[in-house]
Amino acid sequence: MASLKRDKGLDNTLKVMKQGYLYTTNQRNRLNTTVFETRALGGKPFVAVTGKEGAEMFYNNDIVQREGMLPKRIVNTLFGKGAIHTIDGKKHIDRKALFMSLMTEGNLNYVRELTRTLWRANTQRMESMDEVNIYRESIVLLTKVGTRWAGVQAPPEDIEKIATDMDIMIDSFKGLGGVFKGYKESKAARRRVEDWLEEQILETRKGNIHPPEGTALYEFAHWEDYLGNPMDSRNCAIDLMNTFRPLIAINRFVAFGLLAMHDNPITREKIKSEPDYAYKFSQEVRRFYPFVPFLPGKAKVDIDFQGVTIPAGHGLAIDVYGSMHDETLWENPNEFRPERFEDWDGSPFDLIPQGGGDYWTNHRCAGEWITVIIMEETMKYFAEKVTYDVPEQDLTVDLNSIPGYVKSGFIIKNVQEVVDRK
Repeated sequence: MASLKRDKGLDNTLKVMKQGYLYTTNQRNRLNTTVFETRALGGKPFVAVTGKEGAEMFYNNDIVQREGMLPKRIVNTLFGKGAIHTIDGKKHIDRKALFMSLMTEGNLNYVRELTRTLWRANTQRMESMDEVNIYRESIVLLTKVGTRWAGVQAPPEDIEKIATDMDIMIDSFKGLGGVFKGYKESKAARRRVEDWLEEQILETRKGNIHPPEGTALYEFAHWEDYLGNPMDSRNCAIDLMNTFRPLIAINRFVAFGLLAMHDNPITREKIKSEPDYAYKFSQEVRRFYPFVPFLPGKAKVDIDFQGVTIPAGHGLAIDVYGSMHDETLWENPNEFRPERFEDWDGSPFDLIPQGGGDYWTNHRCAGEWITVIIMEETMKYFAEKVTYDVPEQDLTVDLNSIPGYVKSGFIIKNVQEVVDRK
């Protein structure tokens, strides 16, 4: 077996942060290898892998674990202590089944209806605004969608505050494992949302509030694990949040989607005229633009991979962004081309913006279907139901910044509802 090539340095965390989504690609090109070792998050060894073969290895539960590998600061702000993202084995599979039980045909249809209805209802508000920052506008609207879908009580006057707290938590990914400005603010935002949701869990259990059966609040409040125990109320609040927080993070994809439509005007006409094009467009947005840069794991055993041995105990990092721009997987990967999804086989190991592998036994996001549905309906709304102008602004997407954004948030003006008056 060949020896692992290394990106030398006692701790490359700052280098990772500086190069962002391109760090692993840059090192693979520089070292002329598909797999290499680096040190980060306090000098811990990590082996970076990419592509379909890398994802297949990374999501093999027999040889790779993810429990305990997420940076503490991200657990404390983004996912929450004891969240489903932080556990493995039977406990993870048991709780993942709870998440998956929400993905019924009725619940998926409802989130589609909610998204469609709330965007239409928001038209008059946007028409009255001098300019609309899509990043900000969509996080508020998606907070309405997510809380309503989950069955939690979110008074209208609190929606913007909840949306702001959610955005602060999601943005905390920029801190990776190190100190970053805003950490205390992120923890405080999480604490406020956890307190609010834990109160609803407790009130549901007492019978003082009555969420509909089948909603996330109802199912989580009444769930028992494989030993017959209810979930601790705080832990229950944390994972209840994890049923709809990812919906709110879709605001990044919404801004990217409008940018893609702006840069590729023909796609707007195709969304309007081709029945399945909004689906293909949404999947291409998820593939093309930066969302999650990489995800961590740890080798349970010595792993022979692509001619090298990854020692047991070594950290692993699957290069999410690099895998979705891998020339061996995607033809002309740096071109935005929704048509590539016409004949896509649905592999769980190539399109991995929200994790890979099996939904039931792995850490792939249970709400991925909801992400696609919300994106489809949102893109159809902006293509079909309104017109708007795009003023001069900074529309760059900095791949050296984690998490990725449209710099301006994507601003539109002169929003008008499309009405057929003939």
